[in-house]
Amino acid sequence: MSTSTPMLRQYHELKRQHPGTLLFFRLGDFYELFFDDAITGSRELEITLTARHKERGDPIPMCGVPHHAAATHIARLVRKGYRVAICEQTEDPSKAKKLVRREVVRVITPGTAIDPQLTHAREAVYLAALCGTGDRAAAAFLDLSTGEFRATQASGHDSWERIRADVESYAPREILFPASLAPLIRTARDGATHAAPLPLKNVESADGNTPTDTFNSADTSGGLNAFAGATLTPLDEWLWQADSCAAQLCEHFGARSLVGYGLEGKSEAVRAAGACLRYAQETQRAAASHVSDISYFEAQDHLVLDQVTVRNLELVESQAGGSREGTLLDVIDSTITGMGARLLRSWLLRPSVRMGEIDARLDGVAELHASQIKRDRLRTLLKEIADLERLVGRLSMNTATPRDLEALRRSLDQVPKVRRTLENSESSLMQVLHENLEELPETRSLIAEAISDDPPARLSDGGTIRDGYSSELDELRSISRNAKQTIAGLEARERGRSGINSLRIRYNNVFGYFLEVSKANAGRVPPDYERRQTLANAERYTTPELKAWETKVLGAEDRIAQLETEIFAEVCSKISAETRRIQATARALAALDALGSLAETAARRRYVRPLMHDGDEIEIVQGRHPVIEAIWHEPFIPNDLYLNNSTDRLLIITGPNLGGKSTVLRQTAIISILAQMGSFVPADRARLPLLDRIWTRVGASDDLARGRSTFMVEMTETAAILHNATPRSLILLDEIGRGTATFDGLSIAWAVAEYLHDSAEHAAKTLFATHYHELTELAERLPGAQNYQITATERDGEVVFLHKLERGRASKSYGIEVARLAGLPREVLSRARDVLARLERYELDVFAEEEEKGIAASKTVSEWDAWALDEAGLKNAAKRARQKRISMQATLFDAVNQNLLDELRSVDVETLKPKEALELLQGIRKRIV
Repeated sequence: MSTSTPMLRQYHELKRQHPGTLLFFRLGDFYELFFDDAITGSRELEITLTARHKERGDPIPMCGVPHHAAATHIARLVRKGYRVAICEQTEDPSKAKKLVRREVVRVITPGTAIDPQLTHAREAVYLAALCGTGDRAAAAFLDLSTGEFRATQASGHDSWERIRADVESYAPREILFPASLAPLIRTARDGATHAAPLPLKNVESADGNTPTDTFNSADTSGGLNAFAGATLTPLDEWLWQADSCAAQLCEHFGARSLVGYGLEGKSEAVRAAGACLRYAQETQRAAASHVSDISYFEAQDHLVLDQVTVRNLELVESQAGGSREGTLLDVIDSTITGMGARLLRSWLLRPSVRMGEIDARLDGVAELHASQIKRDRLRTLLKEIADLERLVGRLSMNTATPRDLEALRRSLDQVPKVRRTLENSESSLMQVLHENLEELPETRSLIAEAISDDPPARLSDGGTIRDGYSSELDELRSISRNAKQTIAGLEARERGRSGINSLRIRYNNVFGYFLEVSKANAGRVPPDYERRQTLANAERYTTPELKAWETKVLGAEDRIAQLETEIFAEVCSKISAETRRIQATARALAALDALGSLAETAARRRYVRPLMHDGDEIEIVQGRHPVIEAIWHEPFIPNDLYLNNSTDRLLIITGPNLGGKSTVLRQTAIISILAQMGSFVPADRARLPLLDRIWTRVGASDDLARGRSTFMVEMTETAAILHNATPRSLILLDEIGRGTATFDGLSIAWAVAEYLHDSAEHAAKTLFATHYHELTELAERLPGAQNYQITATERDGEVVFLHKLERGRASKSYGIEVARLAGLPREVLSRARDVLARLERYELDVFAEEEEKGIAASKTVSEWDAWALDEAGLKNAAKRARQKRISMQATLFDAVNQNLLDELRSVDVETLKPKEALELLQGIRKRIV
C-alpha cells in the first residue's frame, strides 16, 4: 500500500468497504478490475488478462470492459452468483484538482437484479432472508424488480423444515442469513458462501451490544442444505436486531406500528423482513419506494407443494432437461405480458386453499371462456401493454430509461380501452379488477408532453425531452442545431479572407474547434491566426471569433445534457408519486392476463370447470394428463377415478410396466392443482375437495453429494410423508421399496400402506402404484383399500397396453415385453424368457413341497436371490430359499390361511348340506395357522 499510486489506494479503500464483491472501477471509458478480481473476471468473462506496472517486479493483474458494454458482462457475472460493485467517477475529470473522486453507486447481486439483462420476463427474482431463535424460524421474500414483499414465521420442532418448504416454493436467487448460521449452511457450489460477513454499514445496536442468535442445529434435520442453488450471503449480526428491523420497516412504510401488516408479535418475521429490506436499499443506494407493502402469510394459506412434488409432477421444469418445455406451465401458459406470466406461475406453485378465492377465479375464467369476443379483445389490448410492475420498479430505483417512460405512456393509454371491454362483467372478480384499473390521465399527459415520441435508449444520447416542453432547452438546441450552418459560414469567410481554398474548420475533444491549414499554405495565413498545434502535414489555428463561438456552442451542449437530465429526473419523480396507483393497475392487468390465459387454454384443450366442495371425495370422470395429451401424437385414453377418506382412501394400483400407472397418479394430482389455482381441468367432469398438501414419492434418484443412496432418498421422502400427511392431503406412491432386497422392500411397502390406511392422524387419500402383487391382499384386509389395475392383453404373442384403469388386480407385469420395446438384444430376451419359465416351474415345485409340510409359500422363486442362471444354480437358490423359510416362525402374508380363504370362496353355499358344512368348518379349524 505504501508504494501504490493514489488511484490504487482509492481502489483499495473502496474494495475494503465492499468485501465479497467484484469491483468494477471506472477509468475513463472503461471499467477495470484489479488483482484477484481481475483474475476471476478474466476467467468468467473469457477476456484478456493483462497487467499494470509491467516494468516492476510485481505487476498488478488487471482486465477491463468498455463502459457501453458493461451491462452484458455484469449480467454474466451475476447469473453465475457473483456480487458486482459499480464504481463511478462522481466529479468532472476536467474540474478535478488531483485525483478524480469515485464512489460505489450500486452493488448488483443475484437477489437484487432489476435490469432487463438480469431478469426473465416470465419469472420472479426473489431475495430471501432467513433467521431463527430456538424453535422459531422465519423468512422474508422480496422481488425488488416488482416490489412484492412477503414474510412468514414458524414455531415448533419442525419450524425450519416448514420454512425450508417456503424457500423451495419461492426459489430465491440469493439468501441472506445471520453470520452465526453460516456453519449450518452447506453447499456444493464453489464460492456460494463467503468466508466472512458482508457488512453494509458499521452501525452499533441501540444498547451498544452485538446481538447473537441461538440456534438448535438438531431442529434443522439438515434443513438449509436444500438451498445450494442460491447465492448464500451471511450478514453481520447487528443487522438482525428485532428493534432496529421493526424501526426500519415502520420508517419505510410510514407507519407507527406493524399491526396493520400482520407482523405484531412476529419478531422473527420482522427481523427477516427488516434485514431483507435494508440489504436491498443499501446495495442499490436507493429508497426502494415501490416496495409499498408487506404481506404476512402462513404455510396453510396455500396448497403446499414441496420441491420433490414440483419436480416429480414437472410443474415448471422437465426432469429430462430442466427446461420449461414439456411441463404443465408450458401447456397452460398463454399469457401475453410478463407480469401475467409471473402471476400464473405463482398460482401454479402456490394454489389457493380458500374456497371463495378459488370460486372467484373460476367464475372469471368461466366468463372469459364463454365469450370469445371479450377474451380476444382483452388479449389483443394486453399485447400493447409493457411490464408495468418492473417498469415502476426501475423508476423507483432510478434506473429507468427514456424508453421506459414511453412504454409506460403507451401501456396506460390502453387502460381506458380495457375498462370498456370489462364493462357489464358478471363475475365478482372481473368487476373488482375493472374497478382497480386506474386510467391515470395526469401521468399519461405528463409523459406525452415531456418525452419525445421516439426517445433514445439512453438519456446521455440526447433528444429525450420533447421540443416545446422547456423554453430554455429549446433555445439551447437552436444554438446547437445551427452550429453546422455557423461553421460553414465561418469556413467560407476565412477561405475568402485568406485565399486558402483547402482551409477547414474541424473539432476534437482535446483542442475543441480549430482551423486546419496544409503545410504548403502555412505562409498565407492571416496575422491574427493563433497557432494551436503543428502536425506532420498541417498546422492548426484559432481566432478570437472562433473562440467566442466555441464557448457558446460547447456551453450550450453541456447545458443541454444537464437540463435534459434535470427535466427527466423531475418527470420520473412526479410519476413515482403515483407508484401505488400504477401498481394497482399493473396487478389488475396481470390478473386479467392470467385469467384470460386459463380461459384460452380451456377453450383450446376442452377443459371443464371443476366442482369444488367441502367434503373429502375426489371424483374424476374421463380425466386426462394435460401434458401427455398436448405432446403425444396418439389420442390420449382418459380414465375415471374415485377417492374418499373412508371406503376408497387407499387405491392399490397394479399393472404392466409402460401401462400408465404413473400417468394416472400424476394426472390426479395435476387436476387437483389446476382446480385449486382456479383453472378448468382436463376431464369430462370433476368433483374435488380442498387439499392442504400433495406428496409424491415417484421414481429413483440418489444424492451422492450428501452420501445418500437411491434407497436412502426414497426412505427419507417416505418418512417425510408419513410424519406430515393429514387426512386432507393427497399422496402419490410409486414403487415403494424397490431399491432394496425383495423381502425388505415388500415388508416396508406393506407397512407403509397399512400405516397410511390406519393412522387417524395421517390417513390421507393415497394412490399406491406397485409391482408387488402381494399388496393387493390389503384390499381384502383393510376396509378403506381398493384394488385397481391398468389393463393390458396379449395378441399374437405381443403385449397390447390398453391404458385403462379398472377395478381388480393385475396378474403379471410384462417386464420382458417392455424390455423388448426398449430394444434389448434378441439373445437377451430369449434367455430371459427361458429363465422365467424355469423359475416359474420351480416355484410350483417348491410351493407343492411346502404345502405338504404345512409351510407357507410367501414368495415366488423368481423374486429370490438366484445367484446363477443355470439349472444347478436355480435348484440351489430354491433350496436355500426353502431352508430360509422353514426357519421362519411366521410368514409375511400367512399364505396357508389365504389358501383356506380361497377354499371357502369356492364352496357353493347354496347346495351345501348342514352336515357337510360342519365337517368343512372342523377341517378348516384344524388347518388354521
